[in-house]
Order: sequence, then structure tokens, then C-alpha cells
Amino acid sequence: MTTLEIVFLSLFLVISITFLYLLFSSEIKYILTLKRNCFFGRIIYKYTIKNKNKYSIDLSWWQNNEYEEVEITSKDNLKLHGYFLHKNDKKIAIVVHGYGTRAFAMQQYVKMFYDEGYSVLAIDNRAHGKSQGKCITMGYFEHIDLSSWVDYTVKRYSDCEIVVFGLSMGGATVCLYSGDKKPKNVKAIISDCAYSSAYDVVQSLCEQSIILNFFPSLFVYNLYLKYRAKFRLSDIDVKSAINKCDVPILLIHGSRDKFVPFYMQEVLFKNAPAHLCQKYVVNGAGHAESMTTAKEEYIKTVKQFLKNNT
Repeated sequence: MTTLEIVFLSLFLVISITFLYLLFSSEIKYILTLKRNCFFGRIIYKYTIKNKNKYSIDLSWWQNNEYEEVEITSKDNLKLHGYFLHKNDKKIAIVVHGYGTRAFAMQQYVKMFYDEGYSVLAIDNRAHGKSQGKCITMGYFEHIDLSSWVDYTVKRYSDCEIVVFGLSMGGATVCLYSGDKKPKNVKAIISDCAYSSAYDVVQSLCEQSIILNFFPSLFVYNLYLKYRAKFRLSDIDVKSAINKCDVPILLIHGSRDKFVPFYMQEVLFKNAPAHLCQKYVVNGAGHAESMTTAKEEYIKTVKQFLKNNT
């Protein structure tokens, strides 16, 4: 074998091994972060339930309030599940949970709206809770599902007024929905600790995680997801979607949020229509902790926003 042949063979082997490693690492990232019941999703849910007192989650509240279990079919034929608490079906709040959790974990937010005289529809996102789905899509398909939930609600209660609320990934989902065509029934949107870009927030989380950092190249993972899950992280551009928002929107964020960096609130605020967007910062609050950090002020701010815009 000549020297040139050895060089080309060595180069081929290096390229082949690198390519296979990048594919392998992308599949590992997918299994760890986005596949149903993924490792990080389970960690988030277990942490949330273990610290339910910290997040003011009273799971027994659900047992003391009657709710209707409802189901719709998504545009890609998944059965999606939700819980409907009826109080005043002319005013309805749709509540969207975050990554790894489920509708029941949104109890304090559901209660906030319920106490204000709203009927509340709390949904399980795809690949969470009782909803079908093999993959979490960070808002990409979830905001389309949300549109289906809104249509379902309007079909049942044609003269209702709807407020949409989301937390974390749910917050990003409702921001994505803010730029969609929506029925006139949707009067306002509230988003708590949303990210401005799925790619940027996953990059930030990778930098903070020893496990995820062990498998490099988010760029390749982003491309791989198009094949594996029919979307790319770079497709989830929340700041561009909110630019097309046509209803009043309130952006909430904790100043000490490191999971979804605090600066992302300002990015969203600057990209939203100035005459429709309001922001509320909870000083000292970490990720998804704004409600528990300043509960009275939080509820007062939400109530005032609703009073001014619904």
C-alpha cells in the first residue's frame, strides 16, 4: 500500500468514525431529552412533585374539585387529554404546562383562574401525562395542538372569552401560538418564563450539563431531529412568532432564572408589538418560581392584566 493510499484510508476512517459518533451522540441526546419518558423529563417531574410545597402545588385540590376529562385528536392523529373545571363557561382559561410535567402540576395556576371566576381547561401536552405522542417538540407541534384545543373550546362555547396561560415550555408554546391565526374569542395571553429560542435554551442547558456536554455538536443534533422527530430546534423561533401577536400578552420572568435565562424575557419583549405587550419581573425568583416567590403580587398583576384586557 502506497503512502497516498494510507493517507486516504486514514482520512476515510477518521471521517467515518466522526460521522458515526455524531449520529450516535445525537440519538443519545434525543433519548435523554425529547423522547417520551426521557431521563431529563423524569428528573424534572420527580423534582417538581418532591418539591410540591416549594412550588405551592396542592394535589389534593384536584380531589376536592370536580373536573371533566376531555379528549381531542391532534392534526397528526394523536389523542390529546385535558381536564375541564367548569365555573363560568363564558370565561375560560386554557393552561399549558412545561417540559416534563403535566396538567396536575399546574394546580396553583389553575386555582388562580378558577378563583377569579374562570372555567379552566388544563391540558396534558403531547408525550406527557395521558396524551399520546412519542416525542416532546419544545413547542413546535404543541402550539398547533393548542390551536386545536382553542377550536374545541370555541366549538363547545361559541360565545366564550378565552385567556391562554403557559409556563416554561408552555410559556414558549403560548408565545408561538400568539403569532398564529386565532378566533376572536381569544382575548389575552400570559406567558411565564418562556424561552425566546429553543435552540438557544438547549445550547444553554447543554453548557450547564456534564452529561449533555459529553455529547458535542448541537448543530448536528439540530439537523438529526428533522429526521428523527420531524422538526428542528432552530425552527422554534419564539421571538419571531411573538412579533405577529395580535392580542394583549403579558410576559412574566424571574430575575434569577438560570434554566431559561432571564435575558430571554427582554428579547421577547423587544420583539413583541409594543402596544400589546407588558412584562412583569419577579426579583429573586428562579425558574418557574415567580408565583411562589411573590404570590400576592403575582396574582394581583395577572388580575389587573385581565381586567384591562378582557
